[in-house]
Amino acid sequence: MRMIFLALALILAIVIAVVAIINTEAVTLNYLLDQSNLTLSMVILGSAAAGVLVMIFFGIFRSIQKYMGSQAERGLKKELQQQIKTLENENKKLENELNKMQKEREEAAAKAQAELEAEKKKLEEELNRQQKEREESAVQEQTELEAEKKRLEEELLKQQKEREENSERD
Repeated sequence: MRMIFLALALILAIVIAVVAIINTEAVTLNYLLDQSNLTLSMVILGSAAAGVLVMIFFGIFRSIQKYMGSQAERGLKKELQQQIKTLENENKKLENELNKMQKEREEAAAKAQAELEAEKKKLEEELNRQQKEREESAVQEQTELEAEKKRLEEELLKQQKEREENSERD
């Protein structure tokens, strides 16, 4: 792009120089308070030089503006980099805190699981104990019932014998 600009500027300078060389007549140049006689080629070359100077000043002004803008951008970039570092540090802190909380949660879950297992085991033992007690109670009741049955049978036999004896006596 810069090469194209330089080539166009060189072509324009050659065209201006050729036009200035061709026009050599004297002309009167009027200023606000004065006037002077110059050749047309001097007026053309002077105008071209004044245009070049104006463009150089605009270029310098533009370069200064770009430099000031780049300085501001560098300051902004530095500030943003500091903010990034701060946010990265904060992110690391939050990640560490999250990891810590997750570990605590896992430990609490493991502890709760262990407590639940212990409670389950305790309840199973209690249930087994109660079942044994019921079985023992059922066996005891069965034994008592069989004993009662034997006693009643014996009493019944006794009563039958007494009836038979009473009926034989009568």
